Amino acid sequence: MITMERKRIFNLAMWVVALLIINIIWANVASNKASQQLNDRGFEFQEDRDVSLQAVFGSDSELPVTITSEFVHRDDPSRQANVSWRLIDASGNIVLNWVGSTNEAVSIDAELPPGEYTLNTTVEENIIAIQYLNVAPFAPISTMGHILLSSLLVVLAFGESIVRTFISNRMEQSGGKENKPKEFRKARIGMPEVEGVSEADDSPWRDPITL
Repeated sequence: MITMERKRIFNLAMWVVALLIINIIWANVASNKASQQLNDRGFEFQEDRDVSLQAVFGSDSELPVTITSEFVHRDDPSRQANVSWRLIDASGNIVLNWVGSTNEAVSIDAELPPGEYTLNTTVEENIIAIQYLNVAPFAPISTMGHILLSSLLVVLAFGESIVRTFISNRMEQSGGKENKPKEFRKARIGMPEVEGVSEADDSPWRDPITL
């Protein structure tokens, strides 16, 4: 009885550990950000860049985004020049904008609904633009993911326990039938086997049984 109780406690502890591991893994996945290059060194500068924010699993929740930007003069890195950018949605509305100067590294965080956007950047000549968009696509469904994964694991744990109990009961019933005394077993249909008769003897006649 003590051994069975220890096994049950150990099994429960293993399921709890599995629950923690799955939720930790999902938390890391949900917090990861996908990076999209908009403008960078070594690439041709584009004044207008298309930005697409895709929903995950049909979710229409707002996505956390970060736009990082830095501008450097190509000929004289210490030279100051005015620069700016603005993010425009499909309806032509400005949802984000920034105005500054070169040699400034800026990161702007926001939450935007899924959809199509355009990043419009205004710079002078010989200005290198370094712009990236980082988005966490799984963040809006982070809580739902924790609930769903935890529920599935709990159902799996109960299912495993039920199957284990069912198999154990079947084995006990099968063992009980085999251990019954001979007089309590069901009688077999047909003539009993006669000891001493060779299977190789094909004759239909048998010697009389001596009592």
